[in-house]
Amino acid sequence: MVPWAALVVAIAAAAWTGSRLGSHESEAARRLQAGEQRVAHLEAALEQAQAQLRDSQNRTAVLESKVLEAAGLQAQLEKLYRNLASDSTDVLLAESESALALASQQLALGSNPQAALGALQEIESRLRRQDDPSLGGVRRALQRDIDRLKAFPAADIGSLALRLDGLLGSVDQFPLLASVRAPAQASAEAPAMGLTALRGELQQLFRVRRVDTPDAALLAPEQAYFLRQNLRLLLLNARLSLLSRNDTLYRSDLERAIAWLHDYYDDRNRGVAGAAAQLRQMLGTRIALEPPTLAESLAAVRAARAVREAGR
Repeated sequence: MVPWAALVVAIAAAAWTGSRLGSHESEAARRLQAGEQRVAHLEAALEQAQAQLRDSQNRTAVLESKVLEAAGLQAQLEKLYRNLASDSTDVLLAESESALALASQQLALGSNPQAALGALQEIESRLRRQDDPSLGGVRRALQRDIDRLKAFPAADIGSLALRLDGLLGSVDQFPLLASVRAPAQASAEAPAMGLTALRGELQQLFRVRRVDTPDAALLAPEQAYFLRQNLRLLLLNARLSLLSRNDTLYRSDLERAIAWLHDYYDDRNRGVAGAAAQLRQMLGTRIALEPPTLAESLAAVRAARAVREAGR
């Protein structure tokens, strides 16, 4: 009996052990399968991560190349800007020299100093906007010439020309010395006029004046036109001399016009006397004083251009 019992126990134990082993094998197989699935997921994730890394590396390489390209473009732009700035300064200096030479010629010919002053101020303004430290000497020379032109006592040519225009418009209103009021016809009531009334009429008919030019009082009425035209011509010549800054001819024409008024016009007339006074006043204005030169500015601009040419 005992051996059979032991055998039964052994068989039961073996069965239980086999059952346990089968259970463990199933669990192990399940775990192995789960592990393999996790490994597969990890491998997929790793592959995805590696792909993302490769993509990031590619993007980084592209960005680095673009950064290098941008740096190269920036360097090219800076070089281009320096070249443009240099060319702009060279062009500005060349234009400034031409403008200064023209203004200097105008001053030498007696033209209006105000035009030269305006040209210098425009050149100085453009150089200041250029903001180039190497142009400081040129700007200082320009400023000194500007100050000299501002201090130059230039005549007011426009005002003088307007005054001459006013006199030209009044020539026909000036009474000539030879103009004598025609005698009035005797009135039918003349015998009734008193001595006082007769004296008044005679004073209106006759005026006494010393005539330095004897033929002035003997001019025929038709010659009055030529007297007025000659005065008008003298005033026109004076105006032309004024505008051309010819001081010698200007003064000569004014003096001749004054003498003409005195010799052939009634200088006791208010208009004639006023015209002569204006002409004498205009004689006191010098229209051709020696203006300052622009030599300093021209020399400074030419020196700056020479330095830039030598540095290339």
